[in-house]
Amino acid sequence: MFGRRFYEDDDPLEPHFQIRPDDRLESHQTILQYISPLLQDADITSVNLETPLTTTAWRHPSKRYHFVSHPDAAPAMASAGIDYVALGNNHTFDALTPGLNETLEVLSSAGIERSGAGKSGTAAWEPAYFEEQGLTVGLLSCTALTGGQYEIDWVADDGQSETYSVPGRAAAGVADAEELTVSGNVGTAAATHNRLSREVSRVDANADVTVVQIHGGTEYQREPTDEIRRLTEAASVAGADVVVNHHSHVTGGLELRDGTLVAWSLGNLVFEQELWPTFPSYVLSVHVTADGVTRAYADPLLLKGYVPKGVVGKPREWQLRETAALSADDFSLSGASLEYVTGDETTTRTVTRTLDGDGTIYTRNVGWVTRVVDREKSVELGRDLLPTGTFDDPDVDDERHEGPLWRFSRGADSNGPEFGYDGSGGVRLSRTADNSQRSILTTTERVPVTGPTTLLGRYRHETDARLELLVRWYESTSSSALESVSTDLDRTAGWERIEWSSSIPENATHVRFYFRLYPPDDGEERAATVDDLRLVEWSEADVGGGKDYDHLRVHGSATVQFSSNNRSGDDVTWNSLE
Repeated sequence: MFGRRFYEDDDPLEPHFQIRPDDRLESHQTILQYISPLLQDADITSVNLETPLTTTAWRHPSKRYHFVSHPDAAPAMASAGIDYVALGNNHTFDALTPGLNETLEVLSSAGIERSGAGKSGTAAWEPAYFEEQGLTVGLLSCTALTGGQYEIDWVADDGQSETYSVPGRAAAGVADAEELTVSGNVGTAAATHNRLSREVSRVDANADVTVVQIHGGTEYQREPTDEIRRLTEAASVAGADVVVNHHSHVTGGLELRDGTLVAWSLGNLVFEQELWPTFPSYVLSVHVTADGVTRAYADPLLLKGYVPKGVVGKPREWQLRETAALSADDFSLSGASLEYVTGDETTTRTVTRTLDGDGTIYTRNVGWVTRVVDREKSVELGRDLLPTGTFDDPDVDDERHEGPLWRFSRGADSNGPEFGYDGSGGVRLSRTADNSQRSILTTTERVPVTGPTTLLGRYRHETDARLELLVRWYESTSSSALESVSTDLDRTAGWERIEWSSSIPENATHVRFYFRLYPPDDGEERAATVDDLRLVEWSEADVGGGKDYDHLRVHGSATVQFSSNNRSGDDVTWNSLE
């Protein structure tokens, strides 16, 4: 979607992309420009379009959130390489019948195929077909979220003759009529078990490859609900080769179920949410023949200022580990790829090692923890919650070292390789006596936490200015601070390590930390630099290990089993943190 905050004022400490009303088409193209080579590379590229494309002022009278985007998004999507959009979701009908009608018209004008919504139930379930390289590919879209809690739902029902009147607000210049009549026939395809099975079977009989998108589940949950599992199974049994689920806004896992490739959630692609878990995402590429799926892999993305960009280095590996932890073992994980290839069985190598330490932290290079063989209470497993804490240049764009997902004063002397511990990126905080405010470095949003954490990093502070580390915990993404703690960081003679551990206060669900450099009383400019930040959340070792854990903390001595199935054949390596 391309609405809401895309039109709000920018924040110099937390910049995001704004759509320019005087040049909307170019603005939409700019949003997609960094991933368009990836989208254009496929024979068929599909997205879930979770918004009407319309200029109408009509809105659903009961919904709290309306996603409405400008029609210029359609030609921009087409030029970026998008061939098909799924309309079976809970926002397609946000602008009611006028919005849906205009959406269908502008998509057709742009040459983009669609399914999942229409002017009747039959039309909403009508599949889109593509002929590519000798194969017929059929695509279906539907939603398990139907709006039944509202007087006006968004389901297209062939048997629904009832109509509803929506009062207009023409007097305030908002709507273009005093009243709108909405027919119950118009809307989206509702995903019931029987209807989904029947429609997938129909497409399977007419196509070599059948692709199904199902909208539903619980927002911000990486695991699918029982309902989505049942619907996915129904589509698989009926003949679907690929099933992609969405609605959670966060990434889920990948698996093969009796020959059906299932993606539980790809996260957001173009979206303006401001929640920490919604920023990492990925594009799924699937290779198919008449015999089914032969290859599938994930290309990680990062939404920076609402704009999706490909990533390399730590953010790429971070997202692949997160996805691999939720995926089946059919998908081979290496540092730079998560991939399934038919007939290429992954070979898992397992090694057992004894680790010693007095609170020593080990970090992952290759491989993951399978289990702790003995002395489980001597080992904690940790996940770094910060994908971009190295301040390198990880995203594929025209900018350099811009510090994605961080909030700080940006300028020529604030971030770049000259300020990094290892010469690859860092952030510089600086103040002079005439500054009235502190210089601050923090994450763009609050970070969800469920257990104790350790903040790791490097800093350099060689002046007499006060450098403070402030940590705040919260009950939600919008509540006032539940608890906070502050400590001053010592003056250094070069780079020093940060290792600050804390337990999570009762009822806390989110955390945010701040580096704050205070203005000096007088004299020349003072500065401090920060790099390689990690916020490690710890779990007890009796959880059994997992591919998403990238840190270990050892108290005493323990025997740990590691595994690896990366294609490079590299040995399992975990190094102690120096």
